[in-house]
Amino acid sequence: MGKFFIILIVILFSACSLDYSEADLVQNLSEEIPNTIIFKYETVEIQNGSPAMQIKADKAEVYDSKEETHLSQVDFYNYEDGEINNHGRSNSAVLYMKSGDAQLTGSIKIESTEDNSSLRAESIYWIDEKKILSSDPEDTVLVRDKEGSELTGQGFSADIKRKTITFDSKIKGVFISNEKE
Repeated sequence: MGKFFIILIVILFSACSLDYSEADLVQNLSEEIPNTIIFKYETVEIQNGSPAMQIKADKAEVYDSKEETHLSQVDFYNYEDGEINNHGRSNSAVLYMKSGDAQLTGSIKIESTEDNSSLRAESIYWIDEKKILSSDPEDTVLVRDKEGSELTGQGFSADIKRKTITFDSKIKGVFISNEKE
């Protein structure tokens, strides 16, 4: 009887197998479920004792594994010398924490008090390292400046370092230059 019991236990243990397929499911789900959700989100970046940037949103979802923060109903403010030099608003945004890049979508409006200009778009990407702002190739972007220029076009790109803007296609509008010949 004792041998039979030992053989039965050995057979039972050798017949058992663990199914780890659900572990992969949990791992994949963890990337799709935010680690933190914050309502009435607000953050201020300080440089040299003064605010450099402020972000406000109705909701922020933080995904640690993807190093992303997803924001809804977003307002952002950039500061220079303690004063707001531009303000932007969008329906949603994704902040890529590692690179500093951002993707804004839905009813985007950016206004610069520094040079009295504005931009309207449905999608905009910010590449922090290169300081480039761009749109999807098929999205129409409207740009206005203080001289009264108003241009719309597709495939928008702005190089902030060089202070240049370009459109790839369907450009229309009026360009006014106050430069003297």
